[in-house]
This record gives sequence, structure tokens and C-alpha cells, in this order.
Amino acid sequence: MAPRTKYDLDLFRQLVLSGKTKGEIMAEMAIKNYPTFNSLKLKLMEVDKKYYRVKASKKVDVKKVLKATIGKRNTLTLSSKMFEGSGFVPGSSFLVKIKKNKINLALIEE
Repeated sequence: MAPRTKYDLDLFRQLVLSGKTKGEIMAEMAIKNYPTFNSLKLKLMEVDKKYYRVKASKKVDVKKVLKATIGKRNTLTLSSKMFEGSGFVPGSSFLVKIKKNKINLALIEE
């Protein structure tokens, strides 16, 4: 017999059979992490004696947050890694807007 779980296996089964993705199921059932999801899927397969395939969520490009600090001479240095894919190239000019603890850079098209 499968161990007890706080999640509803019938709802989980229904969502899997309806073709929902892993991310959609996790959001709908308030599952917070992948190991819990995988454990729940294994419990369902053990109970039903059947293999279930769940569609993977579409990969979303996650932008990494890179850290920049203000130096001793009140200068802000930004590395080239921060500008990959942004359209900024050496010699680019941009507008700087400072608003409520945020700095916005806008490329000036020439």
C-alpha cells in the first residue's frame, strides 16, 4: 500500500490524464518543489500499477541577476556579461534614468 500524502491523488490523476504540464499541475495543487511532485507521481503509479507520463513545462529563459557595486570613487562598473543580448556594444550611448532605487538604461538609436 502506498504511503499517505496530504495531496489529493484523485485530483493529481485527473490533472495528469487531462494533459496538463508539470508546471500547471504544481501550480494548481500548490506543490512547491519538484521532489514532492515526483514523489506524488510515484505514489500514483504505485497505487494504479500504471506508468504515467507528464508533459514537461516549456522552458522559460530565466534572466540571471548579476550584482554590480559602486566603487570607492563613486563609479559604477558593469561587466560585459551584463550586456550580452541587450544590443549594447562598445561605444554605445544610452540614457540613464534613476528612480526610487532603480537605474534604467535606454539605448540611444543612432
